[in-house]
Amino acid sequence: METKKLNVLLVEDSPVFAMGLQYALAGGDLSFSHVASPSAALSHLREHPDTDVAVVDISIESETDGLTLLESIRVAFPAVRTMILSHYKHPGYILLAITAGAGAYLSKDSAPEEILDAVHKVAGGSSLFFGDTIPPELIRSLFGNDRELRSRKPMGLSAKELEVLQLICSGYSNNQIAAAFGIATTTVETYKERIKAKFGMDTIIECVASAVARGIVTV
Repeated sequence: METKKLNVLLVEDSPVFAMGLQYALAGGDLSFSHVASPSAALSHLREHPDTDVAVVDISIESETDGLTLLESIRVAFPAVRTMILSHYKHPGYILLAITAGAGAYLSKDSAPEEILDAVHKVAGGSSLFFGDTIPPELIRSLFGNDRELRSRKPMGLSAKELEVLQLICSGYSNNQIAAAFGIATTTVETYKERIKAKFGMDTIIECVASAVARGIVTV
């Protein structure tokens, strides 16, 4: 009996890297498709609902970044599992990827067999696989073993601001948050501005990453 191939979508704007990865992983049970942009990825998923795993690069040069794409996939295609394959090993990016639903985060210098193993683990429902190229001490700090980090105060957030931040972390849109609290979407934006000011950060997604790292909100 023939083993069913896993349908893998590679979202990568470097044709050389995409070609090399597909060549390195050829001959197994993976069936690859490749697109170079987020819009092409979403179009592909609409046309191929049997896609099992989307392997996404963070630094896509067109339209938007890979982390934003992960959020879109999570909302529009919840059955599709996702993982990140990136040059970046920064803890903020890893936290954001986890928040956006990625089941694995690997460096592009991972061995082919490690990437293959990650694809299978993510497709099978395992989550939070990091491989050998992400430093173990970094992973431990992300999950709260850093007591000093987790003991910090919640940035002076009000109860409502904390609730809004948790909903943002859970993937709620402005409209959904507004509906949940019976407030206008402009009021939600006001809460977001207050949260950014208290964190001293430019974007709400940076605030989410910091809040997850501090244990203020949960993924």
